Amino acid sequence: MTRKQNHPINKSYPIHKDVIKRFSKKITIRLYEKLINKKAEVQNRPYASKYALSLLGREKGGDQADQVSRLQEEARHTEQIQRDNLLLEKVLIALKRMESGEYGICEQTGERIELNRLLTLPWTSLSVEGAEIEESEKQFRQIR
Repeated sequence: MTRKQNHPINKSYPIHKDVIKRFSKKITIRLYEKLINKKAEVQNRPYASKYALSLLGREKGGDQADQVSRLQEEARHTEQIQRDNLLLEKVLIALKRMESGEYGICEQTGERIELNRLLTLPWTSLSVEGAEIEESEKQFRQIR
């Protein structure tokens, strides 16, 4: 590859030329901006959950029902933080794939990911077919 092929669209959008060829400049920038916005959204959410957890941790006393309720609330906030961390990881990987030129290619099948799927889930690394294969493999592992 020549130096020009690896050059980003501009400094604001570090997107590999191959990704632009795959989708068009306008759509690629739209996908990139969706990823950046999701990244910011997810990075800000854990603070709210962590703050809520800290408040729950300060609460003392109450009857058993109050204590169970607090534990359930803590579990809910902890699960949300875990989901957000997983989503953030997927978003960051998608951004790296944009920079490397791999974005929009299914990790399972090697085929292009459907544009409608990417517009809905811009962080996905699997096509519909790839997701079905992965789900089948997951179910097969659980059976064994």
